[in-house]
Amino acid sequence: SIAATKAFAAFMGRFGQATNTLSFSFSLLGTSFIIRRLGLNYTIIAFPTCCFAAICGVYMVPNLWTVFCAMLLLKGFSYSLNNPCKEILYQVTSKGTKFKAKSWIDVFGARGSKAAGSIVTNAFSDSATDLLTYGAYVAMGVSSFLIYVAWQMGKMFDEYIATGYIVGEEAPSAEELAKQAQLEGDTSLGIEEEGQTEDEQQVKV
Repeated sequence: SIAATKAFAAFMGRFGQATNTLSFSFSLLGTSFIIRRLGLNYTIIAFPTCCFAAICGVYMVPNLWTVFCAMLLLKGFSYSLNNPCKEILYQVTSKGTKFKAKSWIDVFGARGSKAAGSIVTNAFSDSATDLLTYGAYVAMGVSSFLIYVAWQMGKMFDEYIATGYIVGEEAPSAEELAKQAQLEGDTSLGIEEEGQTEDEQQVKV
């Protein structure tokens, strides 16, 4: 029992070292390069796609080292690729919208997803084969949904960046637009009058 505990602690220690090394190295050398090269629209779907591929790999080759490598990649890319892309999406939101969205994601989204995963694990905990089979199906479905959501978010981000739209800001009313147009017209009229020649001004007088 003591030997097993020590072996498990050593295994988890190696896992933590490998995860942090991968995250640090990729954040330092790869994150900005990939975002600049591919754009956010394609980069943001990289993590759910990697998640789907990792689940397929574990399903086809179910052993400890496959799980180790899959969790290593998912943890590393979650910190170094997925989180930076998620933060970039907040550029097209107002401060109030960003605060509300981050609060909901951190409190309800993250905890709710972990609770749902625990329910699936507990439902098939009696059989490792059922857990691997049905758990993989559920995870594949969730990953496919995340790929679709990430793709749509990337398209909306590019659209809002191009148009200058900020999520959460109130659109100007018709009166405000009319006043702005009137001010622009008065400004342009003043510029035209300043640009008149002396002869034109004498004729006008």
